[in-house]
Amino acid sequence: MVALCIVLAGALGCAGSEVDGSGETGDVVASSSSSTEATTFEEVAAAFDAAALDMEYSNRDKDASYDEASATRIVLDGSSAAVDGDGASAEGSTVTILAEGTYVVSGTLDDGQLVVDAADTDKVQVVLAGAAIHNEDGPAVYVKQADKCFVTLADGTTNTLTDGAEYVLEDGTDEPSATLFSCDDLTINGSGMLTVTSAYRHAICSKDDLVITGGTYVVDAAEDALRGRDCVKIADGNFTLTAGGDGIKSNNDGDATRGFVSIGGGTFAIEAGDDGIQAQTYLRIAGGELDIAAADDALHSDLEGLLAGGSLAIEAGDHAFHAETKLVIDDGTVDVTGCYEGYEAEKIYVNGGETHIVASDDAVNAAAADLTGDEADATTTATDAAALSDAAPEGNGELSAMDGSTMPQDGAIPDGGDHPAMGERQQNGGAPDNAFAEAGAPTMGDENCLVQINGGSIVLDSAGDSVDSNGSVEITGGMLLVNGPLSGGDGAFDYDLTATVTGGTVLMVGSTGMAQNFTSGTQPFAFATVSGNAGQSVAVVDADGTVVASLTATKQFGMVLASSPAFEESGMYSLVIGGQVNGANADGYTDDGSVSGGTTTQIAVSTTAAGGMGGLGMGGDPMAAGQGGDVRHGMRGGGMGAGA
Repeated sequence: MVALCIVLAGALGCAGSEVDGSGETGDVVASSSSSTEATTFEEVAAAFDAAALDMEYSNRDKDASYDEASATRIVLDGSSAAVDGDGASAEGSTVTILAEGTYVVSGTLDDGQLVVDAADTDKVQVVLAGAAIHNEDGPAVYVKQADKCFVTLADGTTNTLTDGAEYVLEDGTDEPSATLFSCDDLTINGSGMLTVTSAYRHAICSKDDLVITGGTYVVDAAEDALRGRDCVKIADGNFTLTAGGDGIKSNNDGDATRGFVSIGGGTFAIEAGDDGIQAQTYLRIAGGELDIAAADDALHSDLEGLLAGGSLAIEAGDHAFHAETKLVIDDGTVDVTGCYEGYEAEKIYVNGGETHIVASDDAVNAAAADLTGDEADATTTATDAAALSDAAPEGNGELSAMDGSTMPQDGAIPDGGDHPAMGERQQNGGAPDNAFAEAGAPTMGDENCLVQINGGSIVLDSAGDSVDSNGSVEITGGMLLVNGPLSGGDGAFDYDLTATVTGGTVLMVGSTGMAQNFTSGTQPFAFATVSGNAGQSVAVVDADGTVVASLTATKQFGMVLASSPAFEESGMYSLVIGGQVNGANADGYTDDGSVSGGTTTQIAVSTTAAGGMGGLGMGGDPMAAGQGGDVRHGMRGGGMGAGA
C-alpha cells in the first residue's frame, strides 16, 4: 500500500550515503581535511584511543519530558491519520513530519509509515503514546533527515512497530533496512514500552548514533536487534532482545572515534544467532545486568574491550568476551556457564571483578591480533585443523559449534561445528606449543601476547588450556583458581615465553602431559605431581595448620601448581588432597581456614623452579621449567595495565 511512498521517500536514501562493495550502505568519505575517516582498519587501530570516544549523554538524551499542550498531535486510524497542529502532514496512510518540534503519536496504522523529513539542523521529538504501526514493505518509522530525532516512550503506554519480510527499495541501495530506521542520530528515551518485530532485517537501526536512556523493549529481529553505525550508547532500560544476527551492534570501521558500544546500565536478556554484543572498535560494559545466550561470541570487539562493572551471565558458542587487541577486566561479575573459549585478546589485563568461566577449550587465551578482517584465512585454518582431527589420538575434548537454536550446557558445545577437536600437541604435529629447540623451533612465541592478572578473583574450568598465552603471563595479585583439562594435549597453564608471579594467590590442578611451572618470580611457588579425583578438595597448609589456598577439583588431576603471599622462600608446606576444608566458599576456596583428614604431601616453595623441572613433557618425560621459545618481535601498543 505504501510502496510508492517508500520509494519516493527513500529515493536518495540517507543523505551522504552510497552502497559499498560489501552490500552495506556506507558513509561517503568527505574530502574535507577535518575528516577522520581512515583507508584501512589497520589505520583505525593505529589511531584508536578509547579516551577520545564520546561516552557521554546530553541533557536532552536523558530528558523525556514534553509539553503536550503545545505539541502537534497525530492520531492514527487504520488506513489513515489526522494531524492537529503544525509541522506535519498526512496523505493516506503515510504521515510526514517536516519541521522541528514535538509530535505526539497515538492510534494504529494497519499498513503505513511515519516519516521524519526535516531540515538537517532540526531536532525532532516523536512521542509514542500508544502507537501501533505496521508497514508491509518498508520501515514502520523512517527518519530520513533531521539533526537528531528523539523518540520518547510515553509513561504507561505500550507501542508496537512491525514490518513485512520484503521491502520495496530503489535499485542500487539496500536501505532502509530496519523497522525503525534513522539516517541521523537517534535517541530513544522515556519510561513506556516499545515492541519491535522485524521480519525483514534489523529492528532498530541508526546510521549515526543510537542512544537509549530508558524504556522497556521487546525486540525480535530477523538480523540485528539494536544497531548504530557510529555507536550504541545505553544508559538504562529493560531489554528483551531476540536476534537472528547480533543482539547489539556498531559497525563503523573507518573512524577511530566511532564504531563503539557502551553500556552503563539496564537489564538485558539477549538471545542471538551471531554475537550477543558486537563492536567494531570498542566494547565497554560499565554496569547493568546482562544475560546473554549467543551462537557465536557473547561479547566481541574487533579492537578493544573493557568490563568496568555490571553482572553478566553468559552462554556462548564461541568466545565469552573476545577483543582483538586488548581486553581489560576492571570490575563486574562474570559467570560463563558454557563457551568454546572464555576471555581472548592479544593482551588481557584482569585488575578486578569476579570471573567464573567453564570452557570447552581455552578459558583465558592471549593470541596474536588479526586486524586484516580476512575471515577466509580463519575459515581455512579451522577447516584444515578439523581435517587433521580425524587422525588425532584419542583423549581430546569433543568440540563443535552451536547451530543457533541450542545453547551450550555446562561447557559442552552441541554437535555440528567447525572447531578443531584436538589439543595443542596434535595441532603442532605431536609437539607442545612451548617446546622449542635452538634450531628449527616448531612455533614462535609472540612478545605482543600477554596475560596479566593484577587483582580480582578468577575461577576457571576448561577442557583445553586454562590460562594460555602465546607470549607471556604475569601474575601480580588477585586470586586464580584453575581446574585444568583431562587431556594430555592441553594444560592448566600454557605459555610460550615467560611466566612470572610477584603476588596474588594461585592454585591450579590439571593433567600432567603439558603441565608448566612459573619461570620465576619474587613470590615463591611450588609445582607437584600429585593426583586426585573430581569432588576432592586441594588445600595448601602452612606449619600452623592454616589453609593458605584451596579449591574443590571438578575433575581428575595429576598435578598442582601453587603460589601464595603467605609463602616464605624455601619454606615447607603441606599439600592435602581429599580433606575436609572448613570455611571454604562454593569453589572450595579459603585462605584462612583449616583442613582435617585427606592425604598429605610435603612441598617446598621457591622463587625459582627447583631442579629445573617445569612439569612433565611428552610421554611423561621432564620438561624444563619455563622453557622459553624464539620470540616474534614487533610490539603493538606496549605493556599496559590500565583499563580505558
